[in-house]
Amino acid sequence: MVLRCALGDRVTEDVTFLIDRMPVILIESTCFRLSEEQFLPVEDAHPLRRIARILEKHIVLLNRSYFHGDQTMKHMIKVFRFLAICTISVAFATLSIASAQVYTSIDKPQVLSNAVANVPIHFDVSSPLSAALLTAPAQGGFRVTHAPRMPKLDRLKAAAQQSQGGGAAGALQPSIGSPIRATIGLGFEGVGNTSYLSCPGVDGGAAYVPPDTNAAVGDTQVVEWVNVCFAVFDKTTGALIAGPILGNEFWGGFGGGCELDNDGDIIIQWDKSNHRWLAFQNDFGPAFLGPYQTCIAVSETADATGRFFRYAFPQPGFPDYPKWGLTSTIYYQNQNDFGLDDGFQGVNVCAYDADSMLKGKSKAQQVCILDNSNGTFFDDSMLPADDDSDSKKAGPEVLLGSIDNFYPGGPTVYEYVFTVDFKNPKKSTLAGINGSMPILVPRYDLAFCGALNINLTTYCVPQPSPGSELLDTLGDRLMYRLARFDDGNKQHFLVTHSVNDTTAVAARWYEFRAPDGSTSLSLYQSGQTPDDGHYRWMGSVAMDKNGDIAIGYSRSSAASGDYPSIYYAGQTEGDPLGTTEREARIKKGEGSQLNSFNRWGDYSSMALDGADSCTFWYANEYYPADGSFLWATWLASLKFPNCR
Repeated sequence: MVLRCALGDRVTEDVTFLIDRMPVILIESTCFRLSEEQFLPVEDAHPLRRIARILEKHIVLLNRSYFHGDQTMKHMIKVFRFLAICTISVAFATLSIASAQVYTSIDKPQVLSNAVANVPIHFDVSSPLSAALLTAPAQGGFRVTHAPRMPKLDRLKAAAQQSQGGGAAGALQPSIGSPIRATIGLGFEGVGNTSYLSCPGVDGGAAYVPPDTNAAVGDTQVVEWVNVCFAVFDKTTGALIAGPILGNEFWGGFGGGCELDNDGDIIIQWDKSNHRWLAFQNDFGPAFLGPYQTCIAVSETADATGRFFRYAFPQPGFPDYPKWGLTSTIYYQNQNDFGLDDGFQGVNVCAYDADSMLKGKSKAQQVCILDNSNGTFFDDSMLPADDDSDSKKAGPEVLLGSIDNFYPGGPTVYEYVFTVDFKNPKKSTLAGINGSMPILVPRYDLAFCGALNINLTTYCVPQPSPGSELLDTLGDRLMYRLARFDDGNKQHFLVTHSVNDTTAVAARWYEFRAPDGSTSLSLYQSGQTPDDGHYRWMGSVAMDKNGDIAIGYSRSSAASGDYPSIYYAGQTEGDPLGTTEREARIKKGEGSQLNSFNRWGDYSSMALDGADSCTFWYANEYYPADGSFLWATWLASLKFPNCR
């Protein structure tokens, strides 16, 4: 909070307050007009009193020369307490999702050290996937993978109903540059629910929504994995090498839930440092009631159709919306924990001993910290940094998340630092808990909608076809991936999320930076897609070795012919900071989604080819015609002209 007070005929310099590093409001006031009688007593137990105490403790007077003597200081302290109470009362009614959620002082980040270490429940080595006997179960029909649980939705709804019509749209004014200079190389159809490379064709006719589209690029292959199948393509030609194959065939013959279930929330990754494929899928057990586990397959070679070292590790509760970040020696995972599918229990941050897993060691360790924010449940939906630079530098892991704690949004993204010790797991720590490491960004409004804030929802994106449904923005979280690139001098962290602008929904992106070897991130620049009535969402962003930025996303509106389509934009190195170059289309959609439970996404992926650190690969969904459960996917390579 920044406060400017007039003392008699003199005005102080700015007085800066830190309230848990959450900037609240700018006030101008004439302090000398306030009398003693205006300071009403407040119970010490009341959260506003606690904030006033924090104000007292953390006030920083940038120019002390205006304050002479103890009486003046005492009077000012009372003034600050009074103004804090008035201001925070209003702020809590309109911004906070829970007035009882007051956080302690953050002179230094809060830290958890309740790590739990596990060895695999089961381990084996597979036969080559190319030789797998694929028997499709007789299922048939339409199926919906579970919707991502929103940890703060009820609180956001309550805050929305208390607000006076919500706030203005996000404060960032988009700076749109010249047409995007990156050009498309290869583009080809991926797996989907259509007759081409059909997932239902290998799953007894069962069709799922949404696809959870993601892809990764290796030395010679591209692998795309969706709900509930994957395929392997030649990186040079786009020709199909293998597939579609059911996702749980990564664990064919493994036994247990990893083999039997195909529960979605899938991630395929390429370890750029070690030239291996990684396949990840959580298992939820029968009726989502457990036993819960993380299933991991690590390729023995650079061939995605070869043999895999396979692991199953335990999870303490329903592990929702897992996301991964790879380094050369540790694989990091994060998921929201929903207990026995009975409510948010916290966020479970895990690390896996990549050195051991790459060697096929049966006792490779998992170390996890379950973070419930010391009972406030502030922390959620974190993304671990995913290394695109093949830096081979070990160190603590950076995560970002927890943007859903205030309505209608805020000026903050929260950082976390996970330090893992496999030799002595009890020494492992998670710093930044309870929102104690915030990073300031331009204000955003979360991509929610709802008449008069009563029916708050993320089902906001219109489509042009009569009878089509509103699509999910998934606007309560940062979107996969948190892409990290280390240029040898500094680290760049890129991430995107969906925000409301004045006419629709926009894709907002950030570049954070930190010195090489440091975990102290700060915002370097942020950009946003145009505020022109088109809805842009479900984005993914990354940076090449030249500093060029590519962001892919879905675009739609109610305008005739503006079916959900796949677009990309970005920034060429040397553009003015914050510039987003004018978008180009990757694949035009030819239809709207109908009667498919509003589900879209739940993510897309922008991958960087480690072979040249210049070529991006983007994968997302579209509809070739109006229909239900009729999505298809498209993959495309992109490259900026000056990256060589």
